[in-house]
Formats: sequence, C-alpha cells, structure tokens
Amino acid sequence: MVENKAESASDRTGLDELKEQGAQAGEQAGEALKSNAGAMAERPLEAGADALAGVARTAASVADEVASGAPMVADYLKSAGEKIDRLSTDLREKKVSELLDAAVGFGRAQPVLMLAGAVVVGFALSRLIKAGQPRRFLRRRLLTR
Repeated sequence: MVENKAESASDRTGLDELKEQGAQAGEQAGEALKSNAGAMAERPLEAGADALAGVARTAASVADEVASGAPMVADYLKSAGEKIDRLSTDLREKKVSELLDAAVGFGRAQPVLMLAGAVVVGFALSRLIKAGQPRRFLRRRLLTR
C-alpha cells in the first residue's frame, strides 16, 4: 500500500512536470508565431506600398498631361495621387494593428464607402479568379487527350 501511494505521488509529480513543460513549450511557440506572423504580414504590405506608390506616380503624370485640356480632371487626379501616395507611406510606416484600427475607424465613420469598397474589391478578385480558370481548364483538357 505504501509503495502504491509513493508510486502514485511520483506519477503525479511527473505528470505535473510534463504539464509545466508543455505549457512552457506552448508559450514559446506562441511567441515565435507572433513574431513570425508580424514579419510575414509586413512583406506583402511593403509590396503593396510599392505598387500604390507606382499608381500615385502614374496619376500625377497623367494629371500633368491633361492639365491644359481639363484642369478639373487634373486637379482630381493630383488629389487622388496624393491620397494614394499617403496610403503607401502609411503602409510602410505603420504596424498592421494600426492599419486595422484605422480601417475599423473608417468603416464606422463611412460604412457606405466601406461597403462600396468591399464590393469593388470582391468584383476585382472574382475577375482575377475567373481570368485564371480557363487556362487551367484548357491545360487539363489538353493533358487528358
């Protein structure tokens, strides 16, 4: 009996040690995931910021070209280009959490614009997906022959 109690006590301490080691390993893995997720999230943001900066430069150059013939359109394009450039700067300089907070704040302040933007993005994504499908279908069809 005494041996059984001693064995069960040692089993409990061993189990407690395993639980503690598991908890520590889980905490370490969680911290590693957080740091890696942040780094992974910043890479696409940098690429997106570069693309937006290119769009802003294009808007500015188009505005310069149409300025003599359509000054109102040129002003609109310059304004849009400046806003796009500001967005690209924000993407480079702000953290992901700050960008999400800003998006949530904008969505609360301008829900109709947020909904319209979501519709436009959804439409653009559906067009991209649809544009890529026929090629895959044709490849499969050619390979099966």
